[in-house]
Amino acid sequence: MTSIMRLASIETKMFFRDRLSVFWTFLFPVAMIWLFGSMFVGNEMNGLSFAQMFVPSWIGVNIVTTSFFTLGTVLTGYRETGVLRRYQSTPLQSWKILAAHTLQGTVIFFISAVLLMVFGMWMYDLTLPAYIGSTLIALLVSIAAFFPFALFLTSLAKNTQSAAAISSLFLNLMLFLSGATFPLEFMPTVLQYVAKILPLYYVIIMLRGTWSEAPISAYGVEVGILLGIAVVSIILATRFFRWSEK
Repeated sequence: MTSIMRLASIETKMFFRDRLSVFWTFLFPVAMIWLFGSMFVGNEMNGLSFAQMFVPSWIGVNIVTTSFFTLGTVLTGYRETGVLRRYQSTPLQSWKILAAHTLQGTVIFFISAVLLMVFGMWMYDLTLPAYIGSTLIALLVSIAAFFPFALFLTSLAKNTQSAAAISSLFLNLMLFLSGATFPLEFMPTVLQYVAKILPLYYVIIMLRGTWSEAPISAYGVEVGILLGIAVVSIILATRFFRWSEK
């Protein structure tokens, strides 16, 4: 456990030294909420205010960006540059490396989530979650599903460019088709069905719901689907973990 904590601490420090990563993780979501706020603030959708709709949604989107870009693409880069090969000569097993990066990603994500919530409260009168315990459970379930899912998908990439392409593809698909940015009701029926294939769709439903409407017990289907994704992804991420490109 000490080695996991130490590696997670080192990776977190390295993350904060990368200005581009800090921008995309912390500042870009704030800018997007402000942009959408200039278009939709004052309007209610499905009985929810702008802040209740979009702040939880962008917290969900940040799970995706953290999963694919802070974890998956970085580990692919480590494999490409030989960093993982050097780890292989130490007592660190592959699961400890994955656990350390998952811990690092979780810390970074929760910092970004608090930042988005504070911005929403300051700019758009967002209230604290009505079921705050349920919202925290929803976040943990979402992290458990998305982090190993992203680690598995990017482990299939041959290099950093391929991993970035995979990450960008999945991010854009889920960003525009999950209901995170544009209400699904405005989309064609076919795209509404496509949205239900995407994991972020269920994350958005849980976060919006537990923030304003009902406890986590009302979202058993969504929790079950995401936990199923988590179990399968953990198995696949561990199975396809590679120390090097060979």
